[in-house]
Amino acid sequence: DGPKISVIIPIYRVEQYLCKCVESVLAQTYHNMEVILVDDGSPDGCGKICDEYAERDERVKVIHKPNGGVASARNAGLDAATGEWIGWVDSDDWTEPALFETLLRGALETSAEISVCGHWEEYRGRREVSGWQELRVLDTEQALGELLENGRMKNLLWDRIFHRTLFDGLQFPEGRTYEDIAVMHWLFLRAEKVACLPEVLYHYRQREGSIVDNTSLGNRINHYIASKERYDALSGEWPQFRQLMEAQCVASAVGIWAGCLSNPRGDREKYVKDLQAVADFSAIHYQKALKYMDLGLAGRMVLRLTQ
Repeated sequence: DGPKISVIIPIYRVEQYLCKCVESVLAQTYHNMEVILVDDGSPDGCGKICDEYAERDERVKVIHKPNGGVASARNAGLDAATGEWIGWVDSDDWTEPALFETLLRGALETSAEISVCGHWEEYRGRREVSGWQELRVLDTEQALGELLENGRMKNLLWDRIFHRTLFDGLQFPEGRTYEDIAVMHWLFLRAEKVACLPEVLYHYRQREGSIVDNTSLGNRINHYIASKERYDALSGEWPQFRQLMEAQCVASAVGIWAGCLSNPRGDREKYVKDLQAVADFSAIHYQKALKYMDLGLAGRMVLRLTQ
């Protein structure tokens, strides 16, 4: 049968998308899988849908837990996983039937601990493709560079599988969003090889109401915190990536300030210390950031106005 893959799907308020997601995973051409549906206290009909799938397919495990956020749901899924490989699917996305068979074959044939394929970014009325033209096998430094550029290799858990041992001792930071940015570099640092496959097999749905679409001050600050923690952790040992990580922190800061005034005054007062820390870091590094990445005219104006 081949090694077991544990596919973890955190679920919260996605009733209209959930069946398409789960059906696409259960229709995989690779069968030695367990599908772990983590109902994170969803207030809609998601919990009932999960239980119905568990009754129909013995590969499905369901975890019902009080709402604790997506990081908490991911940790619960990891704790329950028994597979040698770990895959992730977001509950509003869907997959092509050959996704996990292709990812596993790519990993085994190249002796890679992480295997990544291309993906479709699905917008309303249009789609964009992201990926590789041919097979590439990256060493740790090459893979980390691709990850930090956040282009073809997004700081996201889906469209790839990980050997289970990469998660040993790692936890997603509960109570925060952008939990994937907070852990992804640690996973890549532990991998000696990352296989990048040319097949495009994952569909990432861009929709209103998602975490990425959330412009609240707390959510934007969580993105900055994850970027800054990564910079603090890696800039000493990987100086070749220091300016890139500085620039990404500053770009995250621009996102905070661009939407700051649209947030309630109470939120702005709640995060005043965080905002000061962001401003202090940006004041030191913004010139290098302007050289390193294109923030656009609006971004440059926002950045200069906050100095």
